[in-house]
Amino acid sequence: MRNRLSHIFLFFLLEACTTGVSMVENDFSSMLHDGNSKVWMIRDIVSNGTNFAKKGDIKDLLIFYDNGYCILQSTFEIGTQTGQKGQFKADFAAKKLIIQFPKETWDFSVEIKSENEILLKPATNSKTTFSMVIIPLPELVRNNR
Repeated sequence: MRNRLSHIFLFFLLEACTTGVSMVENDFSSMLHDGNSKVWMIRDIVSNGTNFAKKGDIKDLLIFYDNGYCILQSTFEIGTQTGQKGQFKADFAAKKLIIQFPKETWDFSVEIKSENEILLKPATNSKTTFSMVIIPLPELVRNNR
């Protein structure tokens, strides 16, 4: 009887600790910029079954900043040009990412494959006609030891 009474007491104690507590959803936009800025490489750009992503050493990059701004830039342009500036809005609940540049807007639905791969597909009723796979910028220079 005493053991049963202690279980009931423990149940009410734990129930009281969680009653009324609301959970806050994690905003995946922090995954894009890691609380400061983060460089993502565009691995794939697919439209009508064809991959249009740049091959070889020159790749396109998306740099996301925690203030909602982003830059689209080629690795060839780093240090010489600023790149195309834009703004982004990530909505975790809707799993959407909107990137707005001065002359175009990309509207994607987001599928997080892993912490190192994000699939961006055209959102429903979007004018965006391509999908992209972005990955964190890999180490480009290897140390030969």
